[in-house]
Amino acid sequence: MKWIYRFFVVLGEIFFLLLIGLVYFIITDPFNLRPLLMSMYEAQSSAEVDDASWSAANSEVVQPVKNSPTPASGDTGVLNETQAKALESVGLSPQSIPAQFTPQQTACFVNILGQARVDAIVAGDTPTPTEFFQAKDCL
Repeated sequence: MKWIYRFFVVLGEIFFLLLIGLVYFIITDPFNLRPLLMSMYEAQSSAEVDDASWSAANSEVVQPVKNSPTPASGDTGVLNETQAKALESVGLSPQSIPAQFTPQQTACFVNILGQARVDAIVAGDTPTPTEFFQAKDCL
């Protein structure tokens, strides 16, 4: 009977340590997942609002862009359509990207991603979500 007691005490301690670890990760957000989760929550809550009540509450209605050529919805001249969609998928607005990057920003991108990857992205390759989060401080 003593081993059953010890078994459940060990399980309780493991559960307690897992809870402490979970609270730590929620508070500190070491992997910077909060913006991604918040954008998913905002997208879900905005989808629940029907268009009629939204347009009645707002005098200016924004029409979606359909099959627009590059540049995409950001109209910055920097992003193509797939890059803009990838940017929106990680919770960032294409309008937040400047029309031109400063030499300091370009150097920051090269330091973080490497020259070959920056050249590929400039040529039209879509950055991964990890690359967005790594290079967000350059913007």
